[in-house]
Parts: sequence; structure tokens; C-alpha cells
Amino acid sequence: MARRLTKEAIRKLLTKGLTGWKAGKLILQDSIESYFRRDSFLTEGDIAAIRNTRMEGADVRDYNMFMALCRGFHVGHMLGEWTCSDACLEIILLERPLRDAHKRRTVELFESFGPRVVTRQQYDDIVAAQREKKLELEYNLAWVIEDRFYAIAPPEAREEIEELCIDIESAQDFASAIPKKYTDIYQQAVKEIRRLHISGKLPAVYQKEDAKEAEPLLAKWKRGQLSARDTMKLVDLLYVTGQQLYECDELPEWRDYMDSYNQYVSADEDERFGHTYAVLEDCSAAWTDEQGYYKGPGKPSEWITRSTERLLGLVNDDDKPKKSIAKVGAALVDRLETAMLNIRLFLATKAILDAAAEAVELDIPAKVGMLAGPNIRLGAFVAIYNFRLEELNEERKSSKSGGTRLEKALRMLPPIDPEKLGPSPESLKQLKDNVLKDAQGHDWLRTTVLSLEYEGGFSFRDVVRED
Repeated sequence: MARRLTKEAIRKLLTKGLTGWKAGKLILQDSIESYFRRDSFLTEGDIAAIRNTRMEGADVRDYNMFMALCRGFHVGHMLGEWTCSDACLEIILLERPLRDAHKRRTVELFESFGPRVVTRQQYDDIVAAQREKKLELEYNLAWVIEDRFYAIAPPEAREEIEELCIDIESAQDFASAIPKKYTDIYQQAVKEIRRLHISGKLPAVYQKEDAKEAEPLLAKWKRGQLSARDTMKLVDLLYVTGQQLYECDELPEWRDYMDSYNQYVSADEDERFGHTYAVLEDCSAAWTDEQGYYKGPGKPSEWITRSTERLLGLVNDDDKPKKSIAKVGAALVDRLETAMLNIRLFLATKAILDAAAEAVELDIPAKVGMLAGPNIRLGAFVAIYNFRLEELNEERKSSKSGGTRLEKALRMLPPIDPEKLGPSPESLKQLKDNVLKDAQGHDWLRTTVLSLEYEGGFSFRDVVRED
């Protein structure tokens, strides 16, 4: 209404007299112009004239309702700014460690591209630890035959087969990939492994669920009555242990394999097996610890989160563990809950002001509504927080390590879903239907906030203490 009125038209209205509804609405519309960075259209004289207008009955009630709305909109505007600012502050204090954790992961990724420096003692211990893992593993007999083939075939055979870029998943796949000139060598490899199995030097086992298929094939294989095609099926079902292969003198290639270091073998069980190493043969004692392991300068990645870890109490000034991960994680969750409480109050305030503005048909941007600026700002902070948290969880899935203590604490944080923090749909409907009925007195906004209901049982009545 107010946007369509000129100052001359307003004076004519004042001269003719206003109803309580029109008078109150003019004052309310004028009072919220500054929220949208628009100029006031009422002079002080206009406002004084409106307030001095004689009113009775329903006009008095309507005018008082708008005055209650004026007070509510004024308080609501300040409350919206405060709650938005407080929520954004809490979120940014959570986003910083999330950002630091991501930076550290990124730097660690680049650090992992090069070899790790270790002493000879350290490297020997890594090799020995991996050997123990290899000896415990079970190896498919098809793989054993494949390695036997490469051991007795010319060196160029491996290159020729690898150049084919065939995805080999079974013995039949490998046999089909072998050039014809090496077929006899492959058959020799199969015969050698069969002989070792029959002699008892390389006993093989099969999975319980494969017994029905494996047992008749195995019996024929021992008698030498198994076709080449069925032999391929059988060796895919049979397994031997690393210890058996290591002790088999006729398969020296496996002893070499067990005694050497192979990057990525059993890396899921031991992080040390996922790297390449540069061995220092002559290392000064100043650079080694009591185990004889290399202790170089701190990694650049460790400095990225150090100040954050100290601030949160994860480590002390000597970089030793201080508070537990669970305790720090709980403190972070408390901070997030404070932010979400402010978001709830902001969304409640905005919903009330929007409902009241619509009920009295105020001239405001339809797609923006009240508290537009704080709403956009809060949405941006929530989005960046959720993005950082998603990054952390995605990195957890792709990473083979368990994560730092900071990351473990941060993973206790849930995402922020503003849609679940606002009033329930039923409560919003009731708000729109009744927003003007209780618009009286100084506590209209507060009373309305307390009346809202939320999914999950939350209510501001349980949060706000009555004086």
C-alpha cells in the first residue's frame, strides 16, 4: 500500500482521517523501510498526526495490534541479526579446524609421492614385518602357476603379455593371453605345480563352499585325467599358504618374493607397507631414536593443524596428547548445538515476521521476505561448513590411515540441515492462521516464538527460563 502512496496522498488521508488499521499499517510500513535500505515516507509531523487521530472501538484495537507488530518487528530485526551473527561465529570456529584438516590431508598427499627416509635397521624391520604378513596369506594356485611360468620363461615374455593390457582375473584369462610360442612353457609350469602338489610338497586347500566342485576335479587332476579347461577351473579354486611356498625349494621365486619388500602388499593392515623408501646406510645418531629409526624434522603437514590442536586442547605446548578425542569431540558438538540453537531462533523469528508481513500485506520483496540479508549470510556459512565436513568424510573413505586425533574428533560432528531446524509444517500453518490474533502488548514476538512446535520434540519453552 505505502509504495503506491505519494506524500500528497498521505496528507489527504490524514486530513480525511484514517481507520486504526490504515494508520497502524502506515507506521509499520514506514518503520521497516530501513530494513530494505529504502527511504522513509512519513515525516515526524505525519507520525504525530497519525498518533493524535481520534479512534474508538475496533480502530483502537487494530491500531494497538500494529503497534505491537512494530515493536515485534523492531525486536525481531535485532534478534535476527544477533542470532545470525552468533550462529555464523560458532560455525566459523568449527569450519576452521575442518579447513585445516583438509589442508593437512592435501599436503600429506603430496608428501606421500616421494620416498620415505628410513635407516637400514628401520627398513629391515619393515621388510621382516611384511614377510610375516606374506607368510600368513593364502595364494591362489593359478597365481603360483603364473609366477612359475615367468620364472622359467624368457624375460621378454612378461613384457609381451603386459603390453596386451588384458584384465586377467582367472587362470583361463592368463592362459589365453600367453603367445603361442610360450604355450609349451606354460604347460611345463602347470605340470611342475601339479607334481609338487601330488608329492605333498605343495598341499592345496579349497573353500568349504567350493568342495562340491573342487573334489572331483582334484581327484581327476591327481590321476592325470583332467582336461586343460577343467584344470584352469580347478587351480582357480585351490589355495596354498605363503609359508608353504616359502619352504618349497623348487619355487625359489617365492622365497625371493617373501624376503623382499613390495609396496602396497598388506598395506590395509599396516600403513608402513604403502610407501617407497630411501635407506640411509650411514645415519648420524642425532637423527635416530632409541630404536635406531630415523627421526627427521617435523613434516610440513603437521604444522598446519598444530595451533588448532593446541587451541582445542588435543595437545599441550610440548605436542603431547592432552584431552581425549571423545572429550574434544563432545566440546565441538556442544559448540555446534549452540550454533543450531541460534539457527532455530533465527528461523523462528523470520517465519513469524514473514507470516505477519503477509497477513497485513506489507510492501516487501516477495521472494526475499524479512531478514533477507542475515538469511543469505547464514545460508552461506552453513553451506561451507557442510562442504568441509563432507570433504573430511570423503577423505576418510579414500584414506588408508585412521586419521589424526583432530580428524577423529571432527568426525563426531553432524551436518547442519536448516530444514530440520525450522518449525514443523503444522506449526507454520497455525502460525499463518493465528499470527495476528495474539499481536498485543510488548511480548508478542516472544510469546509467538514460544508457541512454535518442532519435529523431534524440541520447543523453546524448554530452553527459555521464565523470570
